Amino acid sequence: MNFGFNSNVRVAEALYHVQTEDRGPSHPFLDTVVYEAGRVVYKQSTSYADFAAAAAKQGLDLAQQLHERLSHQHHEVIAQLEAGSLKLRGKENAPPALPEEETSDGLDVRLANPKSWLDSGNVTLEIELRRRKTSQPVEDAEVEAFVEREKQRTHCQVSLTDAAGKVTLKFPMPTMAGDGASLVIRAADGSHYGELRFRLKPKPSGPVPATVTK
Repeated sequence: MNFGFNSNVRVAEALYHVQTEDRGPSHPFLDTVVYEAGRVVYKQSTSYADFAAAAAKQGLDLAQQLHERLSHQHHEVIAQLEAGSLKLRGKENAPPALPEEETSDGLDVRLANPKSWLDSGNVTLEIELRRRKTSQPVEDAEVEAFVEREKQRTHCQVSLTDAAGKVTLKFPMPTMAGDGASLVIRAADGSHYGELRFRLKPKPSGPVPATVTK
């Protein structure tokens, strides 16, 4: 079936590329590979041969089921990477990384509609993305929104910015959102990275900024 996901993930001073793909029926594995500077530092392969056979017997839509499993594996590896729980090759004895300081060439992620982002349980995020150093709009950057609570993460939508550095993300607010959860808007363009993080309340009238990382 040959489909997959690609994401750039910034962890402290390191930038990783996470790639997850279905190798197809001739090699029924869901493979996730983490790269750092072009070098493989982690790999996870999950066989779905038994699942495919069971799905065929039950008349399930195998493509849809595999897409969901692929998405779950991709984002689970990202969550573990960000939490520092993956055993990366070449970093077994490395000391814990210090928090990354804000850099002048990072990305400035702006929410253009802070007072109208939530309506009847539906989220509309109007995002503007610019380079922090030059204030120039960033085209074709990946912008992702997800809700995070403790160690659980619900990925909501991913899209690319237009020529003006703008993108609109629309999705229903996940049921896990509430007191203690955070809405995260994350952008990546090559080695450049930016993030907005908002705490959510049980019945929010607007997000309350918690931290901003660029």
